[in-house]
Amino acid sequence: MQILRPRRKLVARSIIAALSFIVPLLIVLYWLAIPRDTWMFVAAVQLGLTVLGAVAVFGARNMCVTVTGARLESRDLLGRLTTIGTADIATVVLVDLYQNGTVDTLPHLYLLDAAGDVLLRLRGQFWPRSGFENMIDTLGVTVVRPPDPLTAAELGRLRPQLVHRCTRHAARLGL
Repeated sequence: MQILRPRRKLVARSIIAALSFIVPLLIVLYWLAIPRDTWMFVAAVQLGLTVLGAVAVFGARNMCVTVTGARLESRDLLGRLTTIGTADIATVVLVDLYQNGTVDTLPHLYLLDAAGDVLLRLRGQFWPRSGFENMIDTLGVTVVRPPDPLTAAELGRLRPQLVHRCTRHAARLGL
């Protein structure tokens, strides 16, 4: 059995980013609300944001992709479980995609069925490359690896089923 977990630094960085935005905003709101005696509304908003943050952190800690001999299970941020039979996976596409506006690339992994439809997409922003390689070894299916990194527009022209509709539309417009 192979278990793939998201990058741990991702959760910590997300918490830091959220706090750096929310804390100054709440300080200003309290500063404005306390003299008017409306601080309870700000406290209620703070409580709601804290609960949402806790749910997001809990969901991120439970995210994983588990590969066994017979099936692949993917648990997303909201806790939804997707199960795919490994017999249904015909091809794996592992492609390095350029990030928007940079020369940096990140791996993207696509699991395809026999008809070429995407069963599961995993992005390198969240999942480590080493985990992709271990998953490919565990699955033991045909792997397609383009030799050079691609942009999302190039991937959309070569394999349109791999990119989202909005990405395909942006590629047609030349954005």
